[in-house]
Amino acid sequence: MGRMSAGAFDRRISIWGAAPIDDGTATVQGPFAEIGKRWAKKADVSDGEKLKAGENGQQLTTRWTVRSDSLTRTIIGGFIIKHQGVTYAVTGTKEGREREDVIEITTAARPDRPREA
Repeated sequence: MGRMSAGAFDRRISIWGAAPIDDGTATVQGPFAEIGKRWAKKADVSDGEKLKAGENGQQLTTRWTVRSDSLTRTIIGGFIIKHQGVTYAVTGTKEGREREDVIEITTAARPDRPREA
């Protein structure tokens, strides 16, 4: 596979994470805060792929491809991505299938939930 053109990264996403905090009795997840923005390529997972994976219900599974950098390499499950008023929960990440300079982020969103303003 050749190098992905800059034009393929046509969506501006906001990456949010929550740092653990000590509430005095336990370590709990703190509030989410934006940790950065990146240009990304968006690909919604097809219905056929969802059936193979055993997914059901009103859930939109989306793969985001971003360039690998010091921020994108830290993204793990539990982070969220926001794009055009929709909040996507990160369910997993991996290096690009054929390339090591990109990261694939798999997310889930519920289209039946209200969008953010």
